[in-house]
Amino acid sequence: MQQSTILIPDPLVPVFEGPARYRGAYGGRGSGKTRTFALMTAIRGYQEGMSGNSGLILCGRERLNSLEDSSLEELKTVIEQHDFLREYYECGERYIKSRDGRIHFAFSGLRSNINSVKSKSRILLAWIDEAEDVSEMAWRKLVPTVREDDSEIWVTWNPESKESATHQRFRENPPRESKIVEINWNENPWFTKALEMERLEDLEKRPEIYDHVWDGGFIVYTDGAYYAHEMLDAKKDGRISAVPYDKGTGVVTAWDLGMDDSTAIWFAQFVGKEIRIIDYYEASGYALDHYAKVLDEKGYHYTNHILPHDVRVKELGTGKSRYEVLQSLGLTNIEICPMLSVEDGIQQVRSSVPMAWFDAKKCERGIDALMQYRRDWDDSGKAWRGRPKHDWTSHAADAFRYLCVGHRPAQQWTSGPIRRNIRGLA
Repeated sequence: MQQSTILIPDPLVPVFEGPARYRGAYGGRGSGKTRTFALMTAIRGYQEGMSGNSGLILCGRERLNSLEDSSLEELKTVIEQHDFLREYYECGERYIKSRDGRIHFAFSGLRSNINSVKSKSRILLAWIDEAEDVSEMAWRKLVPTVREDDSEIWVTWNPESKESATHQRFRENPPRESKIVEINWNENPWFTKALEMERLEDLEKRPEIYDHVWDGGFIVYTDGAYYAHEMLDAKKDGRISAVPYDKGTGVVTAWDLGMDDSTAIWFAQFVGKEIRIIDYYEASGYALDHYAKVLDEKGYHYTNHILPHDVRVKELGTGKSRYEVLQSLGLTNIEICPMLSVEDGIQQVRSSVPMAWFDAKKCERGIDALMQYRRDWDDSGKAWRGRPKHDWTSHAADAFRYLCVGHRPAQQWTSGPIRRNIRGLA
């Protein structure tokens, strides 16, 4: 097997050292990750063929309407740049294969062709590029398909959302035997002058997208987003940081109660004109006693609890309202949020966020939700609908709206001592 010197960015060197089932890289534009993985994919095929193995190198993306959308041209470019690869492979207009017939490349879209991918035999390597949009179902079908001894799965992507299946699978809970790193433009020694001009242009004129495009941050939707600009200002002003709990000030909670989906709760302290958001909790699939226990375990001194107006609706199964159930669990000083329209409530939030400080760690998911909460898009009419999009952001955004609309100065609340716990209270 021919020896050759291969140059790749330093952060990616450990990714390709030693054995691994999964190898991957994520980050912003201009990092060199796609070009590097294309090169190493071609090298892996070369190594397999020269070792006497035969099989398939699968290059996939979530959507692949034509070969123009695939990694074909990227692979041809790196093959052409290295003599030993150029000698080993035959590259046609629509294919790449080894000249000895041992190694063939296949290009597939996982969304529309996942079942045909499953039928492909003897996959030695699957490289999934632009993997941010790959669904959990596609991953579940693909992974067991790559089942040869010593076969590997490689993943490259530009992050967009913490809710994506790729983020959850490879960053939040990375699999065993994985080598996955972050890499960005400033770690690419071959970052071009042309890209540097584009980067500086975005930094100056499009700061709201800069972090996502160049530094691998999650995307913040500004088109159609209700609170993106206010939340970006909060971040820029340092109001998304560590916000300590003041034991001398009562805590107000605001809830969005889910029936078959999530319940969201914000924990806030009002100090002068400041709204200090000290905590956030969200879960699904639990009865109300779970949330009462959560409040109790947090150990805050609660003054009031703001709930939506439908909390008084009696449920058919029990004949009791959730208001009554929460009272029976020890929740006192429950305040029903006024029935303000969603549009007016959104305006109230926009007026309140400039006075708000958010604890970055405890409120991370809630902050993300406020950043991403946006109007629904009418794809056929190509216009924004006059209502919010209902997705994972809705519960946090609704609960925060109830907080901003429902809170009143302390002297207007039902009188009584500040409570530490909620259980056993009259």
